[in-house]
Amino acid sequence: MSLLERQFAFRAEIAAGDDAAPPSSRGMDIYRNAYRGRLLGALEVSFERTRRWIGEDTFQAVARHHVLTCPPTGWSLDDYGSEFPALLAGLFGNDPEVAELAWLEWHLQRAFAAADAPELDPTELGARGYSAEEWAAMRFTMATGFAAAPVATDVIELWEALAEERSGECTVTGHADAALLVWRSRLSPRYRLAWIDELHALEALAGGASLGALAEHHDAARLGEWLSQWLGEGIFSRGSPDHAGGEVT
Repeated sequence: MSLLERQFAFRAEIAAGDDAAPPSSRGMDIYRNAYRGRLLGALEVSFERTRRWIGEDTFQAVARHHVLTCPPTGWSLDDYGSEFPALLAGLFGNDPEVAELAWLEWHLQRAFAAADAPELDPTELGARGYSAEEWAAMRFTMATGFAAAPVATDVIELWEALAEERSGECTVTGHADAALLVWRSRLSPRYRLAWIDELHALEALAGGASLGALAEHHDAARLGEWLSQWLGEGIFSRGSPDHAGGEVT
């Protein structure tokens, strides 16, 4: 057996469930328990507020299931947990705030740890004197850590209640046609709720659409209000018309 084959076999035995593949030795039993403990610890740290919301016993059961069914694929424990909100969405279908809370926790941490990027300066952007045609061709690079998803509840209220340890007073309410935005402005992760049409506009920009393309599907006044808000919030890293001499940062 080659070294690579031994490494794959070792990894498979560590990640296997006890019922399917009992540990082959006392040493493997110890190593397997330590491996699982590290992954459980990573989930506990990454989803601390979700853990408090659903309770310790429930969280431990779900987290152990995740450890057994979703082994890590990256080199760092910081990357472990990206699929945990999706697991919660499937298990707590009648309580959508659980997966939404986990999604918010995960992406706020990812935004905080994301690689540094410049923040688009709206004053400098306005001073470039772009023509109407250039503004129509303007494309943006999203801020570091940008993520967005539809939500069914006012999960931000729950998030803040858990931060203040007053979750017992919090009643989770529905929030139709809403979306949750996360990004990093300078050194601080930020988040807020948005309407679905704003989410669609931001997703289009993130996918490379120009302002002119957005204007074909959104009211011009509304789009102008959004653009002013986005620039003020630091939701863009760069901006440039297709045929301009260079990007503004």
